[in-house]
Amino acid sequence: MNKDTENIVTNDISSELSCPACRYKTAHPADSNLGAIRGNTERFSNTQFRLWKCPQCQTIISIDPVDFHDIYSDYPLNKRKLDIFAQGTFGNLLSRLRRAGLQKTDTILDYGCGNGIFVDYMKQHGYLNIVGYDPYVPEFSPLPTSQTPFDCIINNDTLEHCDDIHGMLQESLKLLKVGGLLYLGTADSEPVDMANLEPEIMRLHQPFHRVIITEQGLHNLVAEYKVDLLQSYRRSYHDTLRPFSNYRFLDELNKAVGHNLDRAMDPTEVNRVFIRKPRLWFFALFGYLFPSAFEPAVIVRKRPPL
Repeated sequence: MNKDTENIVTNDISSELSCPACRYKTAHPADSNLGAIRGNTERFSNTQFRLWKCPQCQTIISIDPVDFHDIYSDYPLNKRKLDIFAQGTFGNLLSRLRRAGLQKTDTILDYGCGNGIFVDYMKQHGYLNIVGYDPYVPEFSPLPTSQTPFDCIINNDTLEHCDDIHGMLQESLKLLKVGGLLYLGTADSEPVDMANLEPEIMRLHQPFHRVIITEQGLHNLVAEYKVDLLQSYRRSYHDTLRPFSNYRFLDELNKAVGHNLDRAMDPTEVNRVFIRKPRLWFFALFGYLFPSAFEPAVIVRKRPPL
C-alpha cells in the first residue's frame, strides 16, 4: 500500500463474512456493524481499513487481507527497548505467571515475541530456559523445537494479530506439555462503537490487529479445548502503579503524537510532547486510577487426553 494514497472505503462487501471466533457468517452485514479507520503508524496513517463487528459475539474483524511479511517488515513495536515502561508492565505479567505456578526451571516459549525484549527481561530475572518465536522477525522465525513440549507458553498481545485464532491456539497447545501453563492476553472489542472509531485507533491498531475479541469471547474460545481455567484478568497487564507503566499514559501519549506509533517510539518526539503537554505527567503518575481500556487475559492448564 502506498502511504501517500488514501484508500476509498465503501460498505460494499463482495464475499461472505465469517467470524473467526464464533463462526457466525453473513453475506449482508448491517451498516451499523461496519466501519473504517486509518492506521496508527507512519506508513499507514493515510490508509483506511475496513472493519466488521460480529453481531453475535462482538468480535471485530479487519476485513481486507494483508501480506503479513510486508506489514511487519517495518513494524515500529519491533524497535521497543527494555525501558521503564516495559520493565513495569513485564513485571506485572511475570507476577501473574508466578501466581499460576511458573518456576525458574520451567521451559518457556514466548509465542509472538517480536524483537524478544520479554525474553531478555525473563532471562534477567533468572528464567534462563526461555526462547522466543516470531515468524516475521528473522532472528526468531524458526519455531524452536529442541525444548518441546514446553512447560509454559506465553501468547500475549499475539492472538489479535492472527486471522485464524483457533489455529494459533491449537498450535500453542500442541507445543505445550500436559499440565503446562498457557497465557493468553489480548485486546478487548466490547466497548468499541463502530460509528465512532477514532477514539479507539490505538486499540484497533490497523492493519496489524486482525481479530479483536471480548473478554467473554476469550473465555468461550478456551472453553472449546481441553484446558482448565486457572486465572482470569480483565485489566491490562500494562496497568501498574509504577510511574509511566499504565495503559492510560500510553493512550494519552499516543493521542498527543497524533496516534502515530512511530512518533510515540521516538525519544526526541516524546520529550518534545512532554514539554508541550504537561498533563502527560499526571497520567504518567496516576493513569492507573483512570483506565481507558481493558485487555482480558487468561491462564489455563492443559489437561491430559482422555
